[in-house]
Amino acid sequence: MVLLKVSYRLRAHHVSRYEHLFATRTLPLIEEHGLGFLGIWRTIVGDAQEYLELFTFDSLAQFDLQWRGLMADPRLAALFEETGPLVEDERLALFEPLQGIETAIGPRR
Repeated sequence: MVLLKVSYRLRAHHVSRYEHLFATRTLPLIEEHGLGFLGIWRTIVGDAQEYLELFTFDSLAQFDLQWRGLMADPRLAALFEETGPLVEDERLALFEPLQGIETAIGPRR
């Protein structure tokens, strides 16, 4: 199992517009491409307007295939034209579970 963490901050005064675009356009694309979307969170204490998205994949190969498919979708490219100016400091990281440690996400080992 592989976990993808995507984190970013929104520029000031763009929260409602970004959240609307995510709910109505980004999320349907994520679902259409079959990504294991666990959810999106925003800070309630800490850095204002910070967001975190989590995804799960069975393997690196599955991540590579599905992520490339999503990134190649022209509808996402068009959406990035709208959301790009709203987002800053975007970071992506892939994680694997520690062997022998049970996690709440994914199969028990």
